[in-house]
Amino acid sequence: MARKIKNIALGSIPFLVVIIIWFFGNYFSFFPRWMIPSPFTTAQTFFWLIKDGTLLQLAWGSIQIALVGFGFATIVAVILGILIGSYPTMRKIFFPFFSAVYIVPSLAWLPVIILILGFTKTTVICIVFLSSFKKIIYNVVSGVRSVNISWILAGKNIGLNKFEITYKIIIPAALPQIITGLRMGFASAWRTLIGAEMLVSGAAGLGRFIWNAQWFLAFDKVFSGIIIIALIGMLAEQFVFKPFEDKTLIKWGLAQEEI
Repeated sequence: MARKIKNIALGSIPFLVVIIIWFFGNYFSFFPRWMIPSPFTTAQTFFWLIKDGTLLQLAWGSIQIALVGFGFATIVAVILGILIGSYPTMRKIFFPFFSAVYIVPSLAWLPVIILILGFTKTTVICIVFLSSFKKIIYNVVSGVRSVNISWILAGKNIGLNKFEITYKIIIPAALPQIITGLRMGFASAWRTLIGAEMLVSGAAGLGRFIWNAQWFLAFDKVFSGIIIIALIGMLAEQFVFKPFEDKTLIKWGLAQEEI
């Protein structure tokens, strides 16, 4: 318990520093007050938007889209990544294509997808899928290819078939990088989602909320949107990915449980 409190206290230091700089910058008018509201004004607006349900409703809408795109990307990327990492022929076929796609920013594909699907939520889901897919598959392929060949040969020697080798040897050995890929994939999906929502008129999530607020110079609402975006990302990391990583790695004997 004491260790957790200490970790929370240490992790709070950068946030406190930012708030202090923000407060004094606003107090001494280092920047226009109409553009950068005070921390107190922003906090007041933030809690008011939480209380009336605006931010929570928008956040839930964005989370749903992110989960759909990220979920499909996870399924496809993990399966395809294991196959590409395990079989050289598939790697020769698909990897050059993925390398070309990977280097292009996800939002650069947005005009093309809009032409096909229009200004709809489906367009945003496709961009989220593409963004997270690229991050996940690279880590999955890298994790599979880094598996010690001696372990695979040992599995063959004791009579394991290809499926058993994949399930009992390759996947557990590649888990650290697969989980890293999932974490990076979700972060990329969440960032891309907000950008896509700003540009797609048919979207109605946090990104669109921030985009509309800035046109009315309501920067207290802009900062409130940014805060909820950051909070959701932090909560996903602390209560989804970190516990999943700890439990999974301990289960497969790749990490020891903290005493």
